[in-house]
Amino acid sequence: MWRLRARWSYSHAVLLLCWAGWISIYLCKSALPPLLPVLAEDLGLTHVQGGLLVTAYLAGYVSIKVPAGIMARRFGIRRVLVAGMVGYAFSSMLNFLAADFAQMFMLRFLVGLFQGVHLPLANALLSDRFGSRQGRAIGFHESGPNVGTAVAFPLTVAIASTWGWRWAFLLLSLPAFALALAASIILRADDREVELAASAEIGPSGDLRLRSFRRVLIPMALAHATYNLCFRSLLNFAPSYLVEFRGMSLATAGLIATILPASGFFAKLSSGFLAERLGERRAICAASALSGALIASMTILAGERALSIVFILMGLALYSFSPSIYASVTSTLPSPLKAVGLGMVTMTGDLVGAISTPIVGLLIDARGYGAALQAISASALVAAAVIYAIMSDEPLGPGRYGAG
Repeated sequence: MWRLRARWSYSHAVLLLCWAGWISIYLCKSALPPLLPVLAEDLGLTHVQGGLLVTAYLAGYVSIKVPAGIMARRFGIRRVLVAGMVGYAFSSMLNFLAADFAQMFMLRFLVGLFQGVHLPLANALLSDRFGSRQGRAIGFHESGPNVGTAVAFPLTVAIASTWGWRWAFLLLSLPAFALALAASIILRADDREVELAASAEIGPSGDLRLRSFRRVLIPMALAHATYNLCFRSLLNFAPSYLVEFRGMSLATAGLIATILPASGFFAKLSSGFLAERLGERRAICAASALSGALIASMTILAGERALSIVFILMGLALYSFSPSIYASVTSTLPSPLKAVGLGMVTMTGDLVGAISTPIVGLLIDARGYGAALQAISASALVAAAVIYAIMSDEPLGPGRYGAG
């Protein structure tokens, strides 16, 4: 009983550490958007260059997903996570000295590169720690970005207004340094456990391969791509849709658009419980189908009250996607393959999100918001049907390896 209680306490300490990792990531990541108007004036950045800073971040973020899992197998999750924390903290802090667009572009690439290791490694670590309860643990963990974003924006504005934009980058990078120190201490024993588990599960032949789990990885990659298509499109174009298509004021549009991530916080906390009770297949397909239906309703409903309700439901549906996807992948794969497999799934989704956003913008310019929303809705509904058809109700679990 004492050992069980000690393990429980340690597992939850790891969960809180990983959750704080998301918050520190978004403190560094979300400092940029509210500072862009000041950077445009101080460094002479154009709107195109401001957009390219986001592209630089995404390029680094996507490119490290699969290598992160490989590095974790070689050096251990603890070492790679700590190196990532120090890396993105230092890269963000160096913006204090940035003198032009080229320097900021490279620094944003490095921030994305170092931050990209967190998602696959932290979720793989939590999966090993929580086992059958990993759905609710990962759901709580994935609420960290919502908290980080909510804290980062007002803090950035307050610091920049008082001391200038350079100090915002510097001060918001400090929590990551402190977190790296905490992780190097707290995760030390766990790092050894993960390494031993990996060695035991690979076996002497070392013939375990990700292709054995393609029956799960393919539908999960499609699900994450659908999530990114819907999520990034709404995140980017929802305020413009409300102003240009529905004729709302900018203040009203901003308030309604904020409902999306706000309700998403509660969705992430509850998504793990729902997935454990409904099963990942039903939970993911329901989230995709509901998102598609709600996006289609945006072409019909027009009032502020009606659209506010739609955005609440949309946040609950969309933000429940990712924890269910991550839990499905990590609960299926054995320890040595969890980080690499999750990296492949999320890399696919992030690439689709990066590509689909400008395509949706072009569709809005050419055919209007109605056609763009209908296209996104149709894609989500088709994806739900395909995922339901090809995903098993009981995916292969660790220890039941098969060539699906």
